[in-house]
Amino acid sequence: MKKIILLSLIISACEFRIEDSEAQETLDSIDIQFGDLNVDDRNMHYAYMDQNKDTLIAFVHGSPGSWSAFIDFFNADSLLNRFDMLSIDRAGFGNSGFGIAEPSMQVQAFQINEVLNQFPSKKKILIGHSLGGPVVSRMAMDFPDQYIGMILVAPSIDPEMEKDEWYRKAINTKVGALFTPKEFEVSNDEIMPLKKELEDMLPLWEQIKIPTIVIQGTDDSLVPKENADFAEKMLPDTLLTVSLLDGANHFIPWSHPKEIIKAIQDLSNGQGYYP
Repeated sequence: MKKIILLSLIISACEFRIEDSEAQETLDSIDIQFGDLNVDDRNMHYAYMDQNKDTLIAFVHGSPGSWSAFIDFFNADSLLNRFDMLSIDRAGFGNSGFGIAEPSMQVQAFQINEVLNQFPSKKKILIGHSLGGPVVSRMAMDFPDQYIGMILVAPSIDPEMEKDEWYRKAINTKVGALFTPKEFEVSNDEIMPLKKELEDMLPLWEQIKIPTIVIQGTDDSLVPKENADFAEKMLPDTLLTVSLLDGANHFIPWSHPKEIIKAIQDLSNGQGYYP
């Protein structure tokens, strides 16, 4: 019941898509470049800030969401001076074929990797929040030589934690769709098959060879903290650092941005990185 109430509050309070022009006005003097890449007939939209740095940090949002979930990081002085930044609309959200979900983690990983391949940065760090967590994890599995580190923020990565929630089947009907905002309909379409997707990824965790930081709230009612335990089981302690935030909920990018920024700085400084 608590989860349903929380979801209702999110639906009524959050704006998941903002126009690029509005985002540019929000950032004032920060120059953002917006781009689109066609990947197997799917438009992939992104926001990019070129600081002519050696390291690119790439943000991948949760479900629902859009690139603008990370807009405040584009305005963080501690990142502006050191990194190029990229944030992507995942398939089905924002301006990446809005309304048409892509349930495959492998396909989503390929799509975003294709976008990142456009940028020649010597070092690239992945940051994934919520369902963005398994997406960037799959990127690290399938393209192990392309990234130097990964940050998983409240990631939904443990298949055992994906429960069969009754309301998802209700949303996935013609009547349910009439009363469900499109963002949540797309979200539902990719979350319903997520358990199977995560099960398929189980034998691939050993392919991850980059340092990984998991940031998880202890009071997360949407993605249980046991997902951090799963990461400890699947990754060697030589690669993994887990940061549990006491009392934090699921919305860490907004409530605890400094922890994410510190994790980015740690990875860029070579923590656990073997060139």
